[in-house]
Amino acid sequence: AGVPRHPTGTQPSQLTSDPPWTPVFLAEKVMLTCRGSGVPGLTEWYLDEQPWQHTRSDYIHVSKNHAGNSSYQCRSPGARLSPPITLSFSNDWLVLQVPVRALVEGDELLLRCRG
Repeated sequence: AGVPRHPTGTQPSQLTSDPPWTPVFLAEKVMLTCRGSGVPGLTEWYLDEQPWQHTRSDYIHVSKNHAGNSSYQCRSPGARLSPPITLSFSNDWLVLQVPVRALVEGDELLLRCRG
């Protein structure tokens, strides 16, 4: 069980989110897009390191109706598994959002407040 560790291609898939912020409000839709080698086929999606869905398209919409964190990964045809993206879902009135993408020391950190 869990995410398979064997590679199926040379380059990792690239997983992005739109909007590229976390946390998001409950029931707010987030579009995840998986980019890979461009080989046709099904895109594999993983939720909290478990196989979740297969789609013909390279994107999927996610939302939650309960607060909490979820980790998403994808594998595009002909590419390896993507690094994970963790989305937090909040039922607060006000959230301080940070970018979903990983930051390294020295990166500028943009914060966003939403209500």
